Amino acid sequence: MDKPADIRCASCIMDTSSYFKGLSVQAKRDLQRSLSLKRFNKRESLYKEGDICSHLYILLSGEVKVYKTLANGKSQIHKLAQIPGDLIACDDLYMKSHASSAEALNDVSVCYLKCDDLRNSAGRYSEITETLMYAMSCNLNAYIRHIANLGQKNALERLASYLVYLQETHHDQYLKNSFLRDLLSRVELADMLGITQRTLIRSIKQLESDGYIGVSKQGFLIIDLKSLEEISVGY
Repeated sequence: MDKPADIRCASCIMDTSSYFKGLSVQAKRDLQRSLSLKRFNKRESLYKEGDICSHLYILLSGEVKVYKTLANGKSQIHKLAQIPGDLIACDDLYMKSHASSAEALNDVSVCYLKCDDLRNSAGRYSEITETLMYAMSCNLNAYIRHIANLGQKNALERLASYLVYLQETHHDQYLKNSFLRDLLSRVELADMLGITQRTLIRSIKQLESDGYIGVSKQGFLIIDLKSLEEISVGY
């Protein structure tokens, strides 16, 4: 309420974000004073690997890929921020520079606050630190699962795992008759799954021919989710 009426939000993402909604009203108000709104166009970078880490981003709308550039020049996507309230750059909060890059997959809106302001608020309200630690733990667990997928599963199992993940994360936003909108190109998806594009296409065609999924340029139609779940765990 301290902000001018023309930039004041009718509702705050902190009231709905799975990370911030449990904070006390006092802690949220303390953070809200430092929040600013920013928009990114499709394929625009939020930040790049090596940039000074200065902000935490809270996703409002759109989808963001977080990736690392490998020595061979390829990109390895290790996180997709898709749900309003997701945190971007949380892992780098206590680093001098970003270890990864973040890019908008479509038009993206975020609320952001300076790391210095965030640390100052956390000094006044210890519950904020607990919230950030929880977010970092969630991200770490997601990375561990991703590494396990790359190290222990074959190409078909990795693809099935990704489709199950899409179903889980897109349900509230995009799921209509089990259709999942996917903004990743085939090259990006292959890099994320750690397989070649040719192997990815062959795996997609196999799941399609087996009657588990339908395929279009916009995404995937989930026909047999149970079978995909079984494939994803190696049954």
